[in-house]
Amino acid sequence: MLLALGLLAPFFSQPVLAQTSQDVKALRKEVEALKEGQKAIRKELGEIKGLLRRRQAPRPAEPRNVVLSVDDDPFKGVKTAKVTIIDFSDYQ
Repeated sequence: MLLALGLLAPFFSQPVLAQTSQDVKALRKEVEALKEGQKAIRKELGEIKGLLRRRQAPRPAEPRNVVLSVDDDPFKGVKTAKVTIIDFSDYQ
């Protein structure tokens, strides 16, 4: 009985996960379309990089010496200090 089942098994079993040639062709077309999309993205990225390289950064503003009078304003520290740090803040 086991011998009969062993001999008949190849005739009744079908590969469940086998792909047809049409499936393989469809997958190849999809892979090619993805590759073309990647090429287009790489080209656009290269163009963006080129534009960014040519773009010049704005020059920083030249530092200026500013003199403020804080004679009658509240402060901490020594009046004769060479450097004064002024903190402008809003307490709202």
